[in-house]
Amino acid sequence: MKIVAILAFALLVTLANAQGNYKKVCYFANWPYYRSGAGQYGVDKLNAFECTHMIYGFAVLDKIKYEMVVYDSYVDIDLGGYQKFTGLKAQNPNLKTLIALGGWNDSAFTTQYSELVSDPAKMANFVSKALAFVRQYNFDGLDFDWEYPGDPGKPEDKANFITLLNMLRDAFKPYNLLLTMAPSCSIKRAEVSYDIPGIAAAVDFVNFMAYDIHGSWENTVDHHAPLYRRDFEQGVDAVIISEAVDYWLSKGMPAQKLIFGLPSYGRTFRLANASQTALLSPAIGAGPQGPYTGADGFLSLYEICRYQQSGWTVVIDPTGSMGPYAYQGTSWVSWDDIDMIITKVKYAMSKGLGGIMFWELTLDDFNGFCQMGPRPLSNAITATLEGRPFNTATPAPTPTPFPITTTKAMTCTSEGTYYADPANCSKYYRCVNARIQTYYCQSGLVFNSAINVCDWPYNVPGCA
Repeated sequence: MKIVAILAFALLVTLANAQGNYKKVCYFANWPYYRSGAGQYGVDKLNAFECTHMIYGFAVLDKIKYEMVVYDSYVDIDLGGYQKFTGLKAQNPNLKTLIALGGWNDSAFTTQYSELVSDPAKMANFVSKALAFVRQYNFDGLDFDWEYPGDPGKPEDKANFITLLNMLRDAFKPYNLLLTMAPSCSIKRAEVSYDIPGIAAAVDFVNFMAYDIHGSWENTVDHHAPLYRRDFEQGVDAVIISEAVDYWLSKGMPAQKLIFGLPSYGRTFRLANASQTALLSPAIGAGPQGPYTGADGFLSLYEICRYQQSGWTVVIDPTGSMGPYAYQGTSWVSWDDIDMIITKVKYAMSKGLGGIMFWELTLDDFNGFCQMGPRPLSNAITATLEGRPFNTATPAPTPTPFPITTTKAMTCTSEGTYYADPANCSKYYRCVNARIQTYYCQSGLVFNSAINVCDWPYNVPGCA
């Protein structure tokens, strides 16, 4: 039986990065598919040109086999979540798509990750299966989001985690797959959990979670992502984002590998007394759930805007150390507005960091409720990285689609036939059992169609 595979390739091989010289790493969560009404968000709403890297959250770690598995088979597989997500590369061949493993729900206050890294046999099996998972679903890499190694009371996790990352790096390298990880921005946490030089050597970059420093788990209200130390913060126990960045850099993390995290959401509290609304006022738990996100202690940007429009009082920090907070009655919320987002992007650029990480796309104002155009936080990030002013009255334009030209159909008429990928020198195809199979050359090599082997770049015209 003849199998015909028609592949569309981008033939324009030289294109400026859409975010200047910086990475813009955007997480996409799969669970907003289940949100009601205007909060519903699926892969179909993603813009292939919005970010340089997109990370799909999350896959999880099987507690019995210690293997990476699909979290929500209905959204991820049955509805084509994975396929549509990685399919965005057909629109923008420069885009990199990764799958995230872990996250708070899967790895915080659980034991399976510590058990995984404590057993060489479990790690070897995990690495083999993770490589197969990433390749099966056409991702460009893995983002390892373990929150957190060494917690609770497992100091050996710190070294064992590096062993696992090195094993993943070695397995991924022949296929040009990316390996990243997402650490807390707490210095105290870093001392317990992260061998920073070891991480720097193992991963392509680090998605620095510079948010969730304060929240409804505490008994006083405070901003969840302050950039600089404020007057009332004394001593070494305070978590200060700018100081945490300096710490990671001083411990050996190359600035270009540190990707600065920005939140598109706010953290809420319930005030103990409606007349006490300032920072550090007493709190008694989480504020009310948002009408769309429905999570305790948490509001999306577009929900915060709705509350602002209904008469909440907004307080701006005159020192520029943190974003605004707002309150009404006993409800209190802090978040990063456009001005603070721009301030933080410029800060990251001034430190020579590799770019911006954005958690996450479904929480930005994609409907335009805030009257700043759709996706205002994301557009402000892009504009600032590119050195353009961002005016909320005239949001950033929609990027011009990447030029696509359809090549001649590839047909498996002869078993073993090779095809070079015209857009990626290290990628090639072969007819195997009447199907087109995809292959990648080892790092540093490119496919030479004249002799049908991976070769040195200088031997292949146009790939040197």
